[in-house]
Amino acid sequence: MIVSTTKGKYMKYTLIALASASLMSTAANAGTLMGEVRFGGVANGQSNSTEYKVEYSNTFAGLVNYGAELQSKQAENAGALGSKVSLKAGPVLPTVVGFKTAAYGEVGKSLAAGNNFEFWGAGVKAKRDLYGPVSINAGYRHREGFGGAADTFVENRLNAGLGYALNDSTTVGANYYRTTGTLRTDAIGVSVTKSF
Repeated sequence: MIVSTTKGKYMKYTLIALASASLMSTAANAGTLMGEVRFGGVANGQSNSTEYKVEYSNTFAGLVNYGAELQSKQAENAGALGSKVSLKAGPVLPTVVGFKTAAYGEVGKSLAAGNNFEFWGAGVKAKRDLYGPVSINAGYRHREGFGGAADTFVENRLNAGLGYALNDSTTVGANYYRTTGTLRTDAIGVSVTKSF
């Protein structure tokens, strides 16, 4: 990624520091840490962008899933850097026909030059081991801004992909994302997930 602003360089270093700190702190607390890079503009007529995401998730008392997510996105070689921070929680759901399912609600804040606002969201996701170390996953998420100018922010995202378990605690994956709403984007993400 080419970062065109000083602010962008600091955000990149902040993401690296957050991922490192989360990795060290979660080792004692268990849970899962996922890092992903998404390459946008894979459909004709879209501007290219690169997005970085770090997500931590865990389960409390076998009843509640919870987590936090930090995303940072910038148009290719230029433009303002935008970030979103969110907290998530939802009930632990049963496995259905081999699919591990999860549902969650979230609240968060969008941080962008001159365009800060709060948002809420809800989503579902499912994962199933396919064959040996290969798994499939799919999900849907809806987000909406609230309060003032943020009322115009709406995001609906579908994703599907594959994972490959390198060992019992590390999985690499690739996902395709289709987002509609305020903006329409198609992106491909590559990720590493570490379970503790």
